[in-house]
Amino acid sequence: MNLTLDVHTLRPLISDYNRLADDSDWNRFGLLEKQEIDSSLLTQGQKEAVIFVTHIENHTPTYISDYLSRFPIDGGRELKHSIHNRELFHFIIRWGLEEDRHAEALALYQLAADIAPSTDKLLNDMIEESIKPFSIGFSEPVQVFTYTFLQEKATQLYYQCLSKAVSEPVLAHLLRQLAKDESRHFAFFSKILDAYLDAHGERAIDLILEVSLSYRMPLHNTLKDYRRRAILMSREAPGYHRKFPVGVLAEHLEHSAERHPQLSVPLHRASARMRAGMESPSPIASSLN
Repeated sequence: MNLTLDVHTLRPLISDYNRLADDSDWNRFGLLEKQEIDSSLLTQGQKEAVIFVTHIENHTPTYISDYLSRFPIDGGRELKHSIHNRELFHFIIRWGLEEDRHAEALALYQLAADIAPSTDKLLNDMIEESIKPFSIGFSEPVQVFTYTFLQEKATQLYYQCLSKAVSEPVLAHLLRQLAKDESRHFAFFSKILDAYLDAHGERAIDLILEVSLSYRMPLHNTLKDYRRRAILMSREAPGYHRKFPVGVLAEHLEHSAERHPQLSVPLHRASARMRAGMESPSPIASSLN
């Protein structure tokens, strides 16, 4: 099927994102250097949570590589596809920079707070997980973007919840900064999904639904002891639930029905299927936004 967006639709969305991003820079080194970390305020569970999310963020190289392989600018396709993918590259490279900053900031925090015993041990542990194979698992562009919509919302909400539970002020500050970035990423992917619904209607809805019904966080099938660690990670962030992002997507489709009354039936049908597959009856996390 390969549904795509016209470059004249895509370009302003990316320009708007990068305009905001250029005004939202923060210094990962300065953030940690200006404040003294009191690691005695960290629980063991919070330390484990920091380790866990460092691994999630540190898979950025393979995540971005997967994106670039799906949107090549010289893939021998029609010229319009190369133009589309070159425009998208403006976002991908900026987004990757910001996610990589997250990984390094968390790694630096581990060292400064004595969570990691040494730089060598930290780098070794991180690369062992980062070099494992990774694939988003969907070929349709709108499905790739839907997957990332869910993943960005998950990290945003998790960082917000964890920051409220943490007493150590430097970590709480760092987590709030990460959440701001993830919120901006999520907003971009929300607009991308809106553009697909505008352009492709019901065909896009079916593809979006397929992703939501099988969604799992990155590294769920590669990170050592993922399931146990993910459960413990959630306990450290009261108010967080792993199904929240699917609820947010369901809510997003319901709002889209207001803009597209002709699509109200398929949009609400897709939303109902998403909600039926969720473990909690009403996990919309709008109060956390």
